[in-house]
Amino acid sequence: MFIPRTLARTAAPVQGGAARAGVVVAVIAAALTAILSISIAPGQVSLELNQVAQQDIRAPKSLSFISASETQAARDLAAKNVAPVYTQTEPLADVRRRQVDAYDALATAVKRVLDQRDAGVVAASQLGTALTQAAPQLSPAQIAQIRTMDVASWEQVTQAGRTVLDATMSAEVREDRLSDIRQQVRASITKQLSQQQRELAGDLAASQVQPNSQLDAAATQAARDQARSAVDPVVVQIRQGETVVRAGDPITQLALEKLDQLGLTRPRMELSTLIGNALVAVLIGVLLVAFLWRFAPAVWFRNRSLLLFLLALLVSAAAIRVAGDRSLWAFVVPTSATVLLIGILLDGYTGAAIAAALALISGVVNRDGLEPAVYVLVGGGAALLSVVRAERLNAFVRAGVFVSLANVTVVTAFSLLEQRDLAGVLQLAGASVVHAILAVFLAVGSFAMLGNLFGIMTVFQLLELANPSSRLLRRLLLETPGTYHHSVMVGNLAERAAETIGADPLLARVAAYYHDIGKMKNPLAFIENQAGSRNIHDELNAETSARIITSHIRDGIDLAYEHRLPVQIIGFIPQHHGTSTMGYFFGKAVRESGGVPQNVDGDRYRYPGPKPQSREAAILMLADGVEASVRSLDEKDEASIRSMVDRIVDARIDDGQLDDAELTLKNIAQIKEAFVQQLLGMYHSRIKYPDNVVPIDVGEPRRERA
Repeated sequence: MFIPRTLARTAAPVQGGAARAGVVVAVIAAALTAILSISIAPGQVSLELNQVAQQDIRAPKSLSFISASETQAARDLAAKNVAPVYTQTEPLADVRRRQVDAYDALATAVKRVLDQRDAGVVAASQLGTALTQAAPQLSPAQIAQIRTMDVASWEQVTQAGRTVLDATMSAEVREDRLSDIRQQVRASITKQLSQQQRELAGDLAASQVQPNSQLDAAATQAARDQARSAVDPVVVQIRQGETVVRAGDPITQLALEKLDQLGLTRPRMELSTLIGNALVAVLIGVLLVAFLWRFAPAVWFRNRSLLLFLLALLVSAAAIRVAGDRSLWAFVVPTSATVLLIGILLDGYTGAAIAAALALISGVVNRDGLEPAVYVLVGGGAALLSVVRAERLNAFVRAGVFVSLANVTVVTAFSLLEQRDLAGVLQLAGASVVHAILAVFLAVGSFAMLGNLFGIMTVFQLLELANPSSRLLRRLLLETPGTYHHSVMVGNLAERAAETIGADPLLARVAAYYHDIGKMKNPLAFIENQAGSRNIHDELNAETSARIITSHIRDGIDLAYEHRLPVQIIGFIPQHHGTSTMGYFFGKAVRESGGVPQNVDGDRYRYPGPKPQSREAAILMLADGVEASVRSLDEKDEASIRSMVDRIVDARIDDGQLDDAELTLKNIAQIKEAFVQQLLGMYHSRIKYPDNVVPIDVGEPRRERA
């Protein structure tokens, strides 16, 4: 499984945890606020209404949207076409009667004056004054015309006017059409009269035409509002490559809307937008920090792991922001590569956290945010699930296939919901496949580099270190064959024990291979490399021998750094002995001091440590001691092996060497049993063949096999 290869599963909480959390939240919030708020997408323009465009601007994608300006214009037109609503001020008959009576009163008053003129009561010189007094509404021109008329002509004129007035006032007379109706009255006078008489009759009748209905503002507004609401929103279609604005044309409101929907306008930094982005950024920061602190302490308390997580988050967020609302680009950005890398280099929980954070960011930066958010989340989840048990490079190929299938499924589902055409579905499906391919290539090409840069060891590095042909193991085999054999045996024991308790078996095996590389500096100081020759320690005092033995720890660390082994593997070198006592040389020192233990400084015969800090390191310590002890047994039957395993393990426990290793009593029992079973397999007895018989497996009966 892809897991971080660290010495300890978790790091001890450090002082100032709240301050650390506050700083990390502030960094995430500030960086994400800047990324979300600042437009960094190319191809944007800064245009204003009625500004003349300096170049052609084409649509980078196809889309449809509801135009606010076009919808408003259509609704205004519908409201304008609604006729005003009028109501009668009083019954039409009453208004007609009043106006006709007023007309008749005028006609009668003038006729009376003319009768008085004909009777000689009113002198000709006084006629104008009399007419003015009788009908003050008459103009001087009309009085001058009437003075020359006889009574019969006057009656013809007034009768013609009365007829038209009566007919006009019997119908609706609206205030807004008053001028038109009066003109119609003048034109409706009978042509049997002379032109002057017709004009006089028309003017007299028109002067009495008055409105008999008035505008109902409330009803008119209600009718217009109803007309507005009946107009459906206007949907504007834009095709990819369409010229939205031509060079030299003024920018219309509709053109601005199109540019804005296409993401081609340079957004203004609105305070509300900035505050909204900041709140989203703070929310993401708080949730991520809380998650890492609670569920991924190995990442949270390790500075370089935390730095890797933050850089991956912010770089991916910037890429999402660049591609936001840019047609297919939003689906091409390989966010799954980030999830893969974090899952490989850190752990699956952290990969899931960054997948959720990137999905939220994608939903914020894209206008139709649900589909991109689901796309990023599902693709990241598929990437994580596909590598959960992988230990070879073909895991990335499988991840690419899974991510492709997941992404295509998401875009197909949303295409069915939004009723996209087949061409649009195929384009998005192609973008999904490109996304998966890019994610795989980026992850394969960068995970090893990032692992080395941030001090995180992957399973592939372990597999490479476990290869017997690696340079350092080759040296160990050639220069110290006994130590090499011992290391391989310890690796077998450690791997089986780690599998039994759920620790990392590959890490335990690789650590076992390299734990004694320091013995290459002085091979003959260690009995497994003496091959029956004299033991140099027979000629040395106990303290000198102890210094030589403990030096293989320091020499091993130096050699490991020289060959650039991962620091996680180097950490096993001092831990595989812990702070245990070199019993043989301590006993020799006691004998040299006259048999009085109090005369011997026990610290000089202890390894420098530290004690094992992880389950794998503890297993290595136990496997190292058990393998060397069991190899020295004369009889390697089950009882002898089990007794020796119990004695070695119990001694380490009594000495406190496993206090920091997080092993339970159940784990200890499981490790003992794993050691016994593995050792029985390694030291099983074989049939003793006569000297002149060569054992051959082919065709040999099963019961005779060793």
